[in-house]
Amino acid sequence: MIERTDTFEDDSLEKIFSSKGRIKIVKVLVEEEELNISEIAKRANLNYSTTNQHLDFLEKAGLVQEKIFGRIRIYRFRAENIKAQAIKNLFEIWKSTKTEREYFKREQIIQSDMPKKSITYG
Repeated sequence: MIERTDTFEDDSLEKIFSSKGRIKIVKVLVEEEELNISEIAKRANLNYSTTNQHLDFLEKAGLVQEKIFGRIRIYRFRAENIKAQAIKNLFEIWKSTKTEREYFKREQIIQSDMPKKSITYG
Protein backbone atom coordinates (compact mmCIF):
# COMPACT_ATOMS: atom_id res chain seq x y z
CA MET A 1 0.00 0.00 0.00
CA ILE A 2 1.41 3.38 -1.00
CA GLU A 3 0.64 6.19 1.39
CA ARG A 4 0.12 9.69 0.11
CA THR A 5 0.68 12.91 2.01
CA ASP A 6 -1.26 15.28 -0.25
CA THR A 7 -2.36 17.46 2.65
CA PHE A 8 1.20 18.66 3.29
CA GLU A 9 2.75 20.33 0.27
CA ASP A 10 6.21 21.10 1.64
CA ASP A 11 7.44 17.58 2.32
CA SER A 12 10.10 17.68 -0.39
CA LEU A 13 13.30 15.78 0.17
CA GLU A 14 15.23 19.05 0.16
CA LYS A 15 13.02 20.48 2.91
CA ILE A 16 13.21 17.32 5.03
CA PHE A 17 17.02 17.15 4.79
CA SER A 18 17.60 20.92 4.94
CA SER A 19 18.02 20.83 8.71
CA LYS A 20 20.70 19.01 10.68
CA GLY A 21 18.24 18.86 13.57
CA ARG A 22 15.65 17.01 11.49
CA ILE A 23 18.29 14.61 10.21
CA LYS A 24 19.44 13.89 13.77
CA ILE A 25 15.87 13.28 14.91
CA VAL A 26 15.14 10.94 12.01
CA LYS A 27 18.37 9.02 12.69
CA VAL A 28 17.41 8.61 16.34
CA LEU A 29 13.92 7.40 15.46
CA VAL A 30 15.17 5.06 12.73
CA GLU A 31 17.42 3.39 15.32
CA GLU A 32 14.98 3.35 18.24
CA GLU A 33 11.63 3.24 16.37
CA GLU A 34 9.80 5.22 19.08
CA LEU A 35 10.74 7.49 21.98
CA ASN A 36 9.27 10.26 24.05
CA ILE A 37 10.04 13.80 22.99
CA SER A 38 12.44 14.47 25.87
CA GLU A 39 14.53 11.42 25.03
CA ILE A 40 14.58 12.37 21.35
CA ALA A 41 15.80 15.86 22.26
CA LYS A 42 18.49 14.40 24.54
CA ARG A 43 19.78 11.87 22.00
CA ALA A 44 19.69 14.37 19.12
CA ASN A 45 21.44 16.95 21.30
CA LEU A 46 18.70 19.54 20.69
CA ASN A 47 16.56 21.60 23.00
CA TYR A 48 12.92 20.68 23.62
CA SER A 49 11.42 23.55 21.63
CA THR A 50 13.53 22.90 18.52
CA THR A 51 12.82 19.17 18.76
CA ASN A 52 9.10 19.87 19.03
CA GLN A 53 9.16 22.08 15.90
CA HIS A 54 11.07 19.47 13.89
CA LEU A 55 8.77 16.67 15.06
CA ASP A 56 5.71 18.72 14.03
CA PHE A 57 7.23 19.12 10.56
CA LEU A 58 8.13 15.43 10.31
CA GLU A 59 4.63 14.45 11.45
CA LYS A 60 3.02 16.64 8.77
CA ALA A 61 5.38 15.07 6.23
CA GLY A 62 4.10 11.63 7.29
CA LEU A 63 7.45 10.34 8.58
CA VAL A 64 6.56 10.19 12.27
CA GLN A 65 3.41 9.64 14.28
CA GLU A 66 2.63 11.17 17.66
CA LYS A 67 0.92 9.17 20.39
CA ILE A 68 -0.22 10.94 23.54
CA PHE A 69 -0.57 9.18 26.89
CA GLY A 70 -1.68 11.83 29.38
CA ARG A 71 1.21 14.30 29.46
CA ILE A 72 3.64 11.95 27.74
CA ARG A 73 4.17 12.38 24.01
CA ILE A 74 5.67 9.42 22.18
CA TYR A 75 6.88 9.71 18.60
CA ARG A 76 7.08 6.67 16.37
CA PHE A 77 8.95 6.40 13.09
CA ARG A 78 6.36 5.41 10.45
CA ALA A 79 8.27 2.62 8.68
CA GLU A 80 5.07 1.66 6.84
CA ASN A 81 5.23 4.98 4.93
CA ILE A 82 7.11 4.41 1.66
CA LYS A 83 9.06 7.69 1.99
CA ALA A 84 9.99 6.88 5.59
CA GLN A 85 11.08 3.39 4.52
CA ALA A 86 13.29 4.87 1.79
CA ILE A 87 14.92 7.23 4.31
CA LYS A 88 15.42 4.35 6.75
CA ASN A 89 17.09 2.31 3.99
CA LEU A 90 19.36 5.25 3.15
CA PHE A 91 20.50 5.57 6.80
CA GLU A 92 21.04 1.81 7.11
CA ILE A 93 23.12 1.70 3.91
CA TRP A 94 25.09 4.75 5.01
CA LYS A 95 25.75 3.22 8.42
CA SER A 96 26.77 -0.17 7.00
CA THR A 97 29.25 1.35 4.54
CA LYS A 98 30.75 3.40 7.36
CA THR A 99 31.11 0.22 9.42
CA GLU A 100 32.76 -1.54 6.47
CA ARG A 101 35.20 1.34 5.96
CA GLU A 102 36.11 1.26 9.67
CA TYR A 103 36.63 -2.51 9.48
CA PHE A 104 38.95 -2.27 6.46
CA LYS A 105 40.80 0.64 8.04
CA ARG A 106 41.39 -1.44 11.20
CA GLU A 107 42.54 -4.36 9.08
CA GLN A 108 45.04 -2.13 7.27
CA ILE A 109 46.40 -0.88 10.60
CA ILE A 110 46.71 -4.45 11.90
CA GLN A 111 48.46 -5.55 8.71
CA SER A 112 50.89 -2.61 8.84
CA ASP A 113 51.75 -3.39 12.49
CA MET A 114 52.54 -7.02 11.77
CA PRO A 115 56.24 -7.84 11.40
CA LYS A 116 57.33 -8.45 7.85
CA LYS A 117 58.34 -12.01 7.12
CA SER A 118 61.55 -12.41 5.26
CA ILE A 119 61.85 -15.26 2.87
CA THR A 120 65.23 -16.92 2.69
CA TYR A 121 66.16 -19.22 -0.07
CA GLY A 122 68.72 -21.80 0.69
